[in-house]
Amino acid sequence: MNMYWFDVNVAGPATEAHAEALGEVLTAADGIDATIQAGRDGGSVMFSREADDAVQAIISAVMDVEKAGMTAIGVTEDLVTAEDIADRARVTAASARYWISGDRGPGDFPAPRVARPKASLYSWADVSAWLHGAKLGEVDHVAVETARACALISAALVVRRGLAELPKHERPLVARLVA
Repeated sequence: MNMYWFDVNVAGPATEAHAEALGEVLTAADGIDATIQAGRDGGSVMFSREADDAVQAIISAVMDVEKAGMTAIGVTEDLVTAEDIADRARVTAASARYWISGDRGPGDFPAPRVARPKASLYSWADVSAWLHGAKLGEVDHVAVETARACALISAALVVRRGLAELPKHERPLVARLVA
């Protein structure tokens, strides 16, 4: 079994009642492996879930979130700074900054998800796949696997929401496309 780190994004504010319900769902299962972060427009539930593979980990987490009364709208991996990248890849901060600037490595480092003058945030999924492909740093295959699973399951959640909004006669057409 591997440990998978990811966030399940939820619609609307994640309330204290949701947190309690999620705690009950997780306690009844294998134990608490999540933390809720609430915002005005929505929230996320951060998971560190052990499973045989990333798809199993993420889908079971989505199901737990929904059992607790929240609506899952997406799944994302960690956002990281240059310093986080260096820590996770077990290299110096200078090495990570050189990769980001393109001064070292194969180039085409992933663009930041949140660009900031001093501490941009990068998708760990994108960065870990880039590092793995470039054979730089020490990147676990689990990070790359989690990235792929997050993208796929997020797309499935978007399709699920979209199907509910379509007229009934059009739903089978879209369902056939994704089947």
